[in-house]
Amino acid sequence: MSELTEGDLFRGLLTIAAPIVAGNVLQSGLELVDLFFVGRLGSEAIAGVAMSTSIVMVLMTVIIGIVTANTAFVSRYYGAKNYDMVAKGVSHTLILGLVFSLILSVVGILYAEDMLLLLGAEPSVALLGASYLAVLFTGSVTLVELWVINSTFQSCGDATTPMLLVVLANILNIALDPLLIFGYGAVPACGVAGAAYATIISRSVAFAIAFALLLSGRSPIPFSLRTKFEFPLAWRLIRVAVPNSVQSGLRSVTFLAMMAIVAVFGTAALSAYGIVGRLELVALMPGFGIATATAVIVGQNLGAKKPERAEAGVRLSALMNGGFMALMGAVFYLAAPAIVEVFDPSGASTEIGVSYLQTVAPFYVLLAVAIILGFALNGAGDTKKPMYATFFSMVLFQVPLACILPGLLGIGIAGVWLAVICGVVLQTGILFTMYRHGGWKRTVI
Repeated sequence: MSELTEGDLFRGLLTIAAPIVAGNVLQSGLELVDLFFVGRLGSEAIAGVAMSTSIVMVLMTVIIGIVTANTAFVSRYYGAKNYDMVAKGVSHTLILGLVFSLILSVVGILYAEDMLLLLGAEPSVALLGASYLAVLFTGSVTLVELWVINSTFQSCGDATTPMLLVVLANILNIALDPLLIFGYGAVPACGVAGAAYATIISRSVAFAIAFALLLSGRSPIPFSLRTKFEFPLAWRLIRVAVPNSVQSGLRSVTFLAMMAIVAVFGTAALSAYGIVGRLELVALMPGFGIATATAVIVGQNLGAKKPERAEAGVRLSALMNGGFMALMGAVFYLAAPAIVEVFDPSGASTEIGVSYLQTVAPFYVLLAVAIILGFALNGAGDTKKPMYATFFSMVLFQVPLACILPGLLGIGIAGVWLAVICGVVLQTGILFTMYRHGGWKRTVI
């Protein structure tokens, strides 16, 4: 789309960001609907799904890297108007996604319960979580390939099609959630696994439509099943993907480590952490939409040889996301008790959940800026820098602090929340320093 590389930059950003934000908000709404229905099964079910989601993110790190590489590659060559390379990039990314998702499915299915127990889950929680994971990983190929196709549409400037696919999938998912979780008539109650069944079925329908659109030739994406697989091109994609996969893996491992630390404080703490984690993800989803648009703008403008315009897009995005997250932080701080109690009517998670939100929410502005800067670097194909920032701020700093501060300061789980804040502050500072250096403008993909 011309607005991304010329003309009104604000309009271009909104054109690509608005549908992505809408799709992300809808996806977040679905996460909350899942949590709402699963919450009716008790705090153990909430804890099982929360821990399972963390494991999914760890095992999906390779795929996240591939999708990021796809965005950087496709947006760069689309901006340069080299459509032959765009077609090759899409084809190769789909093949890589298929191979790695099949491998991850096998690992996830075979070792689901063992991984949950390793994280410190009680046997009853691990059993519930494993039933959820087994179903989710069985159909993970369609989840991954839909993700790749949607990122391709967005990278070419079409964010509306992915949004419509998300709307369709979420409507179907919401309708299936209560039916498959609790059962009705001839449909048996599947419990926690029902939420996973609903996800797989709805995403499979969306994937079938998305793939048909690719083959139809009516999309802005040049694509053909006859594209020859080239190992050098696949290696170029992998070289961009690996640092981002490592970054995502470090982030996910950090979350798992934090989950294990929180688990020491009991099931109620684990349930609360699962709830606030989902709430935080919902709050961040619009920002992820803006950040995704930022990555596309950076990629297309670097491809069009307009690095100054790419930098202007990053500044604009940081202001937008920072302002939004300041608002969300205020809402979470003031309405924390009421928000947490919606998802755990028993009240067991309320006190701990409120303590997290009222401690961390004031720092959401810094988190918003860090997300924009990280996506901007990834969009340029400079994926090593965000990886380093995550490693130093999360793995080497936040996790050790979370282990030390509760006992050192004598403040219990509040020490874990303080460690989260310290990690966010350090990560933002590192990313800002790396971004200001400007090396990302000269990255070659």
